[in-house]
Amino acid sequence: MTEPSHAVSSDDTDDFYGFVVGLYAATVAAPAVAIGVALVWTTDPGVLFFALLGSLTLVSGVLGRVGRRESLAVRLGGTRWIWAAIALPFANLVGLFVADLAGVEAPLGSAAGVALVGAVAGLFASIGLVAASHNRHAKALLADAPPTVEFSARAPARDRRRAKWVAGGLLAVSVVCLVAGILLQSDLLQLVFQLVAPMTAGFYGSTTAREIRVSSAGLVSGSPVHKHLVPWSNFESYDVTDDAIVVRRAGWSAWGLRDVRRDATEVEDPEEVAAALDRFLPRRE
Repeated sequence: MTEPSHAVSSDDTDDFYGFVVGLYAATVAAPAVAIGVALVWTTDPGVLFFALLGSLTLVSGVLGRVGRRESLAVRLGGTRWIWAAIALPFANLVGLFVADLAGVEAPLGSAAGVALVGAVAGLFASIGLVAASHNRHAKALLADAPPTVEFSARAPARDRRRAKWVAGGLLAVSVVCLVAGILLQSDLLQLVFQLVAPMTAGFYGSTTAREIRVSSAGLVSGSPVHKHLVPWSNFESYDVTDDAIVVRRAGWSAWGLRDVRRDATEVEDPEEVAAALDRFLPRRE
């Protein structure tokens, strides 16, 4: 984990970040409470509504107040475990699916609707939490280490072509699963569509223009609404060619998906970028 900048005091607060933390926690906890009520007590819609509303209010209020600390935001933004926030909202769905496979005799149908709504809401809230954490972490570290080089570029042309084919394939698979799920009355196949279809847009979106900043604190990549700073210790080398600027991540990276790859033809002065990267990483041809 990257330590927060000394510019951030442990007493500083950020009300908006606290709201994001509270909202995220509520989208995970409230459906779990309502599902528990449905499984062990009653499936009455009125009772489930008040169980959801009450737990939403309580969890968002308590954890939102705790999560206002800016130092917490900076620390969360500097750890890779923040990505686990995206998976956690699906825990309720996974638990119900396992219970169904195990043949548990319970009103799983009533709970499934709550779990699905909670998973979708939690997904959006988790994306907001990750982005807000990364933004505050980058801002804190860049306060003491301003960028030396900045540019904006899309992924290299070859990567964009491949992304189109992969995104098209994922979309086709998701549509087939949806149709098959409706015809075969399979909730599992329809769930595959609901999970894979959003991945298609996200995968293709990774090839769009990104803002890159080279700083002594690390490499910042992202967009106006999401900036992620990765320290240089997490990279192993770089290369700048006529077609691409590549900053390679240390450790295993399937097909280089974790690497930072941008189109060199869209950068005004690639050699200036190479000179800046050369201060922190070895060049690998």
